[in-house]
Amino acid sequence: MALPPKPRSICANAWNVVFVTQFKLFCQSFYRRLATGHSGDSDSEFRESSKECSYTVSTAALLICARSGCVWCGFLAKRFRFPKYYRCWWRRHISRVHVRVRFETCPRGETLQTVKIDWTPCCHSSRDSISFSPYTTADDPAAAYIEGRLRIPHVSAPKVLDLAKTCVEECTRNHAACRAMTLNLAPLPRRLVECTGPHRVYIIETDSNMRGQYVALSYVWGGQQRHRTTKNNLASYIRHGINPAILPRTIQDAIRVTQALGLRFLWLDSLCIIQDSEEDKHRELASMRNVYRYAYVTIDAARAAKATEGFLQDGSALAHGATLPFVHPIAHRSYPGYPIGQLGNLYLDATPWDKETNADRLSRTNETGRRGWCLQETLLSTRSLVFTSETLQLRCQQVTQNVGGADHNESYDLPRLPDVILRSGDSAEIERGSRLWKEICCAWRGIVENYSRRSLSYSSDKLIACAAIAEMFAPVLGPDYLAGLWRSTLLEDLLWRRDSRDQGAVSSQRRPQHDTRAPTWSWASFDGPVEYLPYLSRDDSRETTFLAEVVTCTVAPQDQDLPYGPARIGGVLVLRGKCSPCRFADHGDYLRVERTPAPSERASVKPPLLVAQFRLDRPSQLPRRRRCLLSRPQELWLVPLTQDVSGNISPIRGLVVARARRGTQATAQEDQRDVFRRIGLFWAFPRTASTSKFFDNVPTVEIVLV
Repeated sequence: MALPPKPRSICANAWNVVFVTQFKLFCQSFYRRLATGHSGDSDSEFRESSKECSYTVSTAALLICARSGCVWCGFLAKRFRFPKYYRCWWRRHISRVHVRVRFETCPRGETLQTVKIDWTPCCHSSRDSISFSPYTTADDPAAAYIEGRLRIPHVSAPKVLDLAKTCVEECTRNHAACRAMTLNLAPLPRRLVECTGPHRVYIIETDSNMRGQYVALSYVWGGQQRHRTTKNNLASYIRHGINPAILPRTIQDAIRVTQALGLRFLWLDSLCIIQDSEEDKHRELASMRNVYRYAYVTIDAARAAKATEGFLQDGSALAHGATLPFVHPIAHRSYPGYPIGQLGNLYLDATPWDKETNADRLSRTNETGRRGWCLQETLLSTRSLVFTSETLQLRCQQVTQNVGGADHNESYDLPRLPDVILRSGDSAEIERGSRLWKEICCAWRGIVENYSRRSLSYSSDKLIACAAIAEMFAPVLGPDYLAGLWRSTLLEDLLWRRDSRDQGAVSSQRRPQHDTRAPTWSWASFDGPVEYLPYLSRDDSRETTFLAEVVTCTVAPQDQDLPYGPARIGGVLVLRGKCSPCRFADHGDYLRVERTPAPSERASVKPPLLVAQFRLDRPSQLPRRRRCLLSRPQELWLVPLTQDVSGNISPIRGLVVARARRGTQATAQEDQRDVFRRIGLFWAFPRTASTSKFFDNVPTVEIVLV
């Protein structure tokens, strides 16, 4: 077995220990399978153990080789570093390190799936370890032994668009979940852009009987669109058409992709909705869910921050952590032209998947992932071609895959709508309280959390920008939709809180004194990221007791044609439950809650205490100095909503409310009672019998929330 000469980019020690060993281990694996009769063509009981090699090297020699140009030593020196305040101590006391490299293969032992590197100082007990998924190009000699493929950055190439068309066609044929939700001839939207002409595109108007296939576009405007459709130019766009050269680049690219997919029609809001007609806007917004739901495929211009940028320019080149040699072990049956010992390229990513968060990845590659309007366009689409800043992806109800076969980490994906929500007619058969019904409730709350992290140009669009999603959930959770909450799960839906992980997003928010968008008890009244308490999960073993009940809840939509849109002023929620005035004292991350004694309790009785966690909806309400938040009672009240009764600890969760300011609209009957507004959420974990019955002596009253 002849080996190729050592490349200049690798030092002699690394070449002999790591890469020559890799060659021998893979050759031994092949001949062992050959001797045992396992060719690797089918699944069998044969399992190949991890191939590994190890060596010890001095830190001085490692750094010298790295400065001399050794890619492997430079990669190790950069990857495995102690914190800055330990670095001087490390150089003085850690003179040698032990490096172990493991080549983990697939169960049949044929292809390399993971490269795991362990780094252990010889005089220290700690060990650092990082796993990488290797990849290479499809035409590289190493492709026979490395499954991972390099992401395609040249998304505008005709070959790449042909691959995208093939992926879409395979999805319609082979994905059962997607095929069940795809109509061969779907009802067409009211207006479409006809993209068949080479030099002109035309707006056509359809009728209710016309059916066919069309492409929808999801993109970020990023400013006013000069050539948007208006009452004055609609007739001209229909009769004479539009020169694509005068349109924003994103729309030009969408027309090109539509033609490459072999389709005739394209839908986009700036041209297919009359932008200066409120009547047409309301009519089209009411049918928005069907536009993306029935689109054959949606083009997601994720990399374009505004319409003038476009999305077909080449993506950013992937920053390789290291480009390493891979010695071709044998003449592979799939690549017979490569001789033994042929050198290929093995790439390791600069940032391993376990070192980058989902939010960081999405914010770096997805502009549409930051915008509120784009969420419903993504979730309602059966399949989407996503043009990110790095590559092109196909996202459907079953998988998310990189076009070209590059690896994709599923943890970066947005949550999908449950299949039963997208399939018409199936949702009516779901039994309320069943496990599937609870999963759908959790899916809605997850969508609320994701949506609240997105930006909107106008805060008044808070409810209307997700109205199409709410309409899809209505057959299961509805029909009563109360400013972002559902009557069927109202007490649990009230348990949202400000997300403390994103202080920057909420620190600048200033809610008007009389916000007309939604009542204070709705998450839609808050500008910033929100989250639900973790207990709202699919755990069926948890027994929950409701400590309050809904008497009435009156929320009317501003427009009867948009029942899931903005609410009118004056939404009122009346609860029957406990309402206890309290004092709050700061104790680190917790707050001590001292309940004011009830009139029936003796004055000599020490007021009961409850240690609770508490989060205000507006951080500006927190005191600057660490002292008692409120020195006087009768200013804040606790309204408990739920309590778990399973286990030794019975968590209590509820609202923190304050008196509503004067001028708050209420009915004449409500003016005779105290009217409150929500200002935060509390949750407590009583550990004794007395604290678990903290609210027992509090009288039951009706609480009016606005």
